[in-house]
Amino acid sequence: MQHKIKFVLLLMGLLLLFTSTQTISALPGESIVLDSNTGDYTLTYWDYPSSPKKRQMRQAVFVPATKIDPLVKSIFTLKEEGVVVYAYRVTNGLKSRQALEALRFDPVSDIVSAVPLPKRHQDVDLNTTAQIEAGMAALTTPSEWTGRSTTSRSGGLRIGWSYSTDSGLAPGKSQGGFGFSSKDIPGIGIAELDGNAPVPMFPAEGPAGELAKEFEPIRQNNFVPRPAAVPAIAVPSPFDPAVTLERIQTQTHTWIGMQLLDTTFSAQLDRSFQSAISAYRLNQPKVGKKQIQTMRALLKKEQPDMGNDEEHESDISQGNDDRKSALIDKLAARVLDFDLKYVMMRMGGD
Repeated sequence: MQHKIKFVLLLMGLLLLFTSTQTISALPGESIVLDSNTGDYTLTYWDYPSSPKKRQMRQAVFVPATKIDPLVKSIFTLKEEGVVVYAYRVTNGLKSRQALEALRFDPVSDIVSAVPLPKRHQDVDLNTTAQIEAGMAALTTPSEWTGRSTTSRSGGLRIGWSYSTDSGLAPGKSQGGFGFSSKDIPGIGIAELDGNAPVPMFPAEGPAGELAKEFEPIRQNNFVPRPAAVPAIAVPSPFDPAVTLERIQTQTHTWIGMQLLDTTFSAQLDRSFQSAISAYRLNQPKVGKKQIQTMRALLKKEQPDMGNDEEHESDISQGNDDRKSALIDKLAARVLDFDLKYVMMRMGGD
């Protein structure tokens, strides 16, 4: 499988909505037009549309922050007391037309911090800075970058880093040193990366009504997505191998929609998952371990070099399109192998 993550609802939806010649109209005269040469959107809209005597036709150019071709490298290592250290390195590809200025993960299930971080907006204490400070201190942040942890609308955490100046990471440059620790084992999430684009300026009150609704998906998805390993699977306490395996299996099913896991291969893994889960519930740890070893052997067959962290980068633009596609993406294989090995370790094996 190529190192590609395809967001059908997002990318294909936008491609259907916007082409170099297609125009979306709300009120007569209003439109959103994509310039295929520059990648910018021109918005033409009525200001004060409900007041015919006051309204004027306005026009503004929206420059998306998506003119970058980034890579994200994920490294995750198990340390003492069941803590997983997550580290990331980003590269702004040579084909990028903007500097890279932000990296986000949303959502992340949890990270290790001095005080518990709120996972819901209603749990944020607006009367103290302790949560904000703890969230910042829990992150590993490279120089010239600023890191912050907030709540995610999806539940959990939204973790991000932004460049401290307007320059950003130039095309062809790389930056490591992003990271955090978590007691949750990895799944695959989305790294959201922003190019350095000007802040949109809309004359008067900006687009409203139906045109604003049409523009909202563009604004909300104004980033380049890349797959990355993030904390996603909570480990039950006391440890229960069957429950942990169920949670890992559920996580793998989300990779099918990302096109990181073939459906046939997923079904093959499911048979071993179910046998292992049943074995552990029946207090047959040797049988459970054998099923886990079977899954790890299948992963090794599809991705023989998955253990080499230095070789892995999520690379959409330079995938090996000419070779036979594997049934599971390399990052997905690395994550699943790590999680399965974690269960064996907790059960006294390796």
